Amino acid sequence: MKNANPRQYYRILGIQPGASPAEIKKAYRKLVKTWHPDGFPHNRLQQKRAEEKLKQINEAYEALQNGKTVAADAPPPKRKVDPEPFYQRGIEYARRDLYKQAIYELTKAILIDPDYVDAYLYRGFIYDKLGQGLRAEKDFNKATKLKLRETNQTYQPRNPSPNVSKADRAPKKKSPWICAGTLHKHNDVVSSIAMSPDGAVFASGSYDGTITLWQLSTGRALYTLSGHLDRVHCVAISPDNRTVASGSSDKTVKLWKLKSGSEIRTCGGWFHGHSDRVLCVAFSPNKKKLASGSADRTVKLWQVSTGKQIRTLSGYSAPIAAIAISSDGKLFASGGLDKALRVREMSGRLIRSIRGKTEILALAFSPDGQQVAIGGGDGRIKLWDWQKGREICTLEGHRDRAISLAFSPDGETLISGSEDSTIKIWNWQEEREICTLTEHRDRVCALAFSPKGNVFVSGSADKTVKVWWKNESS
Repeated sequence: MKNANPRQYYRILGIQPGASPAEIKKAYRKLVKTWHPDGFPHNRLQQKRAEEKLKQINEAYEALQNGKTVAADAPPPKRKVDPEPFYQRGIEYARRDLYKQAIYELTKAILIDPDYVDAYLYRGFIYDKLGQGLRAEKDFNKATKLKLRETNQTYQPRNPSPNVSKADRAPKKKSPWICAGTLHKHNDVVSSIAMSPDGAVFASGSYDGTITLWQLSTGRALYTLSGHLDRVHCVAISPDNRTVASGSSDKTVKLWKLKSGSEIRTCGGWFHGHSDRVLCVAFSPNKKKLASGSADRTVKLWQVSTGKQIRTLSGYSAPIAAIAISSDGKLFASGGLDKALRVREMSGRLIRSIRGKTEILALAFSPDGQQVAIGGGDGRIKLWDWQKGREICTLEGHRDRAISLAFSPDGETLISGSEDSTIKIWNWQEEREICTLTEHRDRVCALAFSPKGNVFVSGSADKTVKVWWKNESS
């Protein structure tokens, strides 16, 4: 295609001759996402076709952006070298584990455009993977500063209105967390998020009946897991980084391979297992057991290796909405619409039962296993010393039900999501709200921290997944 007619380049990108550089770039990025070989993981023939198509797209884009050829009726092109092809080549090299070449291409993109946020971010994750922590941190900090500048978080008008108070004119404090990206894949409520133990991949479950596996470093959708016949309410990833579990309104729990997205087996079904929708799942740290809670008012324990049901725990008077397992794997907590927190040994033996005043919609064990956080139907978050059966504190601020919770890996921070569409960050030991994040447009159903605690992911009824970075300069 080296001697292609100039108009053919426009045709390949699906744009009209004379399109502006911005229009060319927009069309190019859309086509790269559509035809990237990663989008066809189970079809080698289609993957090969995508590689050829991507080659044509790259050639057409470089020709048009760099001014190698233009249509007769097109305006004179800008001859500034564009960093985008170098960035895309860097991603391709990284996908093939050719990290040295990937860093070289990403560095070229940064030299061309020193404000290229995604290039800094991607290069930082490669450095981190290679154990070059200082270089990785430098790139992450640079990306964060550029992202903050883009979002105008410190912008103040030069001539504030005389009616504005001094307090209102004071520079706003930078948020300790920034939204690094919004991911669009699901076409219904994103109900659940689970992070892999190594922080490389996370899973999102949706009311559209699918689970998507994402690469955290790039936001790329790796696989779509289809097999449930109804809404997916919950997902979990096993501690050995090999298995994904999901629960659905189709009354089943399914197990999937994390690396390939293929289904392993189904636990339960129409004639055995749960008799109503499965609302929560959790793996034990030794990866041998899986706990599931259901609207059928039971908790079931499953053997992961075989999918066989080990035990059914009944005695609940309402649906179980949340399950959490302690980091040492000795205990699990469950709660639901009957307003009671129950802490049990993994054998099923009840150790503690605490009855509250509102339904329990979210649960999280602190990393040391000493506290349990509860998200309630009244919008409050309560922390309990479960061993003593004593309430430690109540966090208030949400205007609607608190439906998702996650502790940071160091246990110092708690994040909560609510039906008021906000995420709140708390210093729970000081009973203090650190900040409120308002980027979602509907209820925040799911939250999950990365293992290092510098990234977390949220899922919402607005059908999006958002990735948040910690702003170290705040």
